[in-house]
Amino acid sequence: MLELELNDYIEAIAYQIPKDGNVINGDSFFMKVTDDYFICAVADGLGSGEHAYYSSNAIREVVEKNHDQEVKLLIDCCNQVLKNKRGATLSILKVHFLPMTFTYSAVGNIQFILSCPSGRIIYPLPVQGYLSGKPQKYRCETFTYEKGSKFIIHTDGLANPGIKSLASSSSSIEEISNYLKVITKTGKDDMTYIVGQLF
Repeated sequence: MLELELNDYIEAIAYQIPKDGNVINGDSFFMKVTDDYFICAVADGLGSGEHAYYSSNAIREVVEKNHDQEVKLLIDCCNQVLKNKRGATLSILKVHFLPMTFTYSAVGNIQFILSCPSGRIIYPLPVQGYLSGKPQKYRCETFTYEKGSKFIIHTDGLANPGIKSLASSSSSIEEISNYLKVITKTGKDDMTYIVGQLF
């Protein structure tokens, strides 16, 4: 699946592919761009297949319905919706265009990296564990970014040690996405990534 969101401030591409032999991807994602902000969420349901999808898709639905809320509230709502479900890991990114800031929060094994043209790399560490409806600690961090910054968010189905250099390269996000698609055609796990550039 390939999805594109763009306006004058951002271009973002999302792609996902299920684990070999599976029809249903246990990951889910949501992306939306407005005049003021961009938000995306990537959720990885525990395990793979249908039951993993139920958990990750429940998160997608929460973020889609409440995308105008702040990240701290969203991640708490996502945790609540997972009561009596298998559980999931989650990453939420919300970019505010005019102040040129973004807020990021993650629980579990989803990775995020943002590379600025100046050479500054932002690589927030996620909180360990997963969301399951039980009380959970979150870490929401806000950063500034530069025009031209690129970011990559991906689930653990994408095992590429070169993500940092890829985000820092002069390649367009279309070129980065095409490269990642090629190296993930045969997967041992569900895989989802979002690649974006901020203007």
